[in-house]
Amino acid sequence: MVKKALLLLTLLAANVGYCQMAHIKGTAPSYAGDSLTFQTYSDLITYNEEPLGKVKVDKRGSFQSSLKVVEPTFVFVVLGAQKGYFFAEPGKEYNLIFPPKVPKTEEERLNPFFKEETFHIGISSCPRSDINYLISLYDDLFNEKFNAIAQESFKTKGKVKIDSSIYQLDTIGAKLQNPFFEAYKRYRMGLLKHLVMVYKSKSISDQYFLNQPILYTNPSYMELFNQIYDRFFLFYNQPSRGDNVGSSISAASLSRLKKVLSKDSVLKNDQHLELVILKGIYDGFYEDNFSRKNLLTLLDSLYFSTTVPEHKAIATNIREKVIRLLPGYFPPAFRLYDINGKPFSLEQFRGKFVYLNFCSVSSYTCLQDFVLLEQIHKKYGKHVEIISISTDSNIDDLKHFLSTKPYKWTFVHYGAAPDIINRYDVRAYPTYFLINPEGKMEVSPAPTPHEKLEIMLVNQLRNWDML
Repeated sequence: MVKKALLLLTLLAANVGYCQMAHIKGTAPSYAGDSLTFQTYSDLITYNEEPLGKVKVDKRGSFQSSLKVVEPTFVFVVLGAQKGYFFAEPGKEYNLIFPPKVPKTEEERLNPFFKEETFHIGISSCPRSDINYLISLYDDLFNEKFNAIAQESFKTKGKVKIDSSIYQLDTIGAKLQNPFFEAYKRYRMGLLKHLVMVYKSKSISDQYFLNQPILYTNPSYMELFNQIYDRFFLFYNQPSRGDNVGSSISAASLSRLKKVLSKDSVLKNDQHLELVILKGIYDGFYEDNFSRKNLLTLLDSLYFSTTVPEHKAIATNIREKVIRLLPGYFPPAFRLYDINGKPFSLEQFRGKFVYLNFCSVSSYTCLQDFVLLEQIHKKYGKHVEIISISTDSNIDDLKHFLSTKPYKWTFVHYGAAPDIINRYDVRAYPTYFLINPEGKMEVSPAPTPHEKLEIMLVNQLRNWDML
């Protein structure tokens, strides 16, 4: 009897585990030999990318894997110059249909601002009740009308009447009463109303967020949320009043900030208020209107005081994203290899300044800088270590370059950790950073060799009694 009970429990546990996985497969011959990483966003404020699973496409172009999901989850995969996405639900299987592979050109690969063409991945034999079928159908019809209305709104400066036919889209999937899809439709319509200024932000906020559940993983909900509360601290701030957003941030007081913001009826709900504060803090770090030090203090206060797990996770993502390149904090660690396979990391250069740069041997600007870097290396190499991280697609390109230009400082290839480009927020080549002898970021970004670099280095070396 006991054995039967244990067996039943084992089977139940296995079934629960299976139901928490989404199972994917497909055949895509043009991707044969490629490794595909399926990801999601751990939150829809920072859009921090979180891997769900990695799969190797075999030589016939077939692949299969399982992704751990506990609720309907937005999943995406970068496919060369394209980015495909679909919605995965626990316990379901998806036979994915990829378009022919379109590799990135070298120009696209080197352009940090290049955005892959996004598309909804096709699913073979997809049931009409599946959220992928419903969302794809809805978006195709909605986007056509949305784009037409957006163009008209731009021409008339917002004075445009919404074609009533767009409201008929609400009937799509209505009989199924799928909570995720119903919310998706509702907040897409809110985005449209906001665009054409039928309602001001306050009215939209009242209609869509007052006494409504927070849908952290629904892209439609969070897109409207991010639109309504974009740069909210700046727009809500009223300097003429003694107690305002600005003075609360200057005092680094979370309780005071909450008291000021909760005067808005929508923000009387503490959970919604906290999410708005997280959004405001995140936006504030990328502007110069408020003290970043005080914003960081507020962020830490919210992290330790909140009882909402999602808010702790968002606060952690914000902190990791904003401090990693701030002076006084340790920059993202890495372990990369030179053309001979020798590993290098920042830790091994403690006691020296590190002038770190991201480059490509196919970039004319980088090649010009190398000439000046050679002089810097000869003059200050005793106290300043230059590390050039090559982002060339093939390490053989770096090998060939160094065989013709045997520069003496350290060159490593990014291939062992390609996400280092995102972690250092590299948006142009070359990009430079100066890391101090304690291993902390000193200047971010640092001047290029053409921008009075030597004056900065001399001042830094004197400040550290190294010159």
